[in-house]
Amino acid sequence: MAVLRGWRFIGFVSCIVGAIGLTLYPVVVDPMINSQKYKSLQEHNSNRAK
Repeated sequence: MAVLRGWRFIGFVSCIVGAIGLTLYPVVVDPMINSQKYKSLQEHNSNRAK
């Protein structure tokens, strides 16, 4: 296995952090920023469940 040092290590860690950020954005961050869209979806689903 290759040893990552210097800019390669920083690049590897940056890719991992970026992938985690891209994965979490639509699940965690977007509902906090654009809450109106999710409120209307929740209202629609609660009316449909009755």
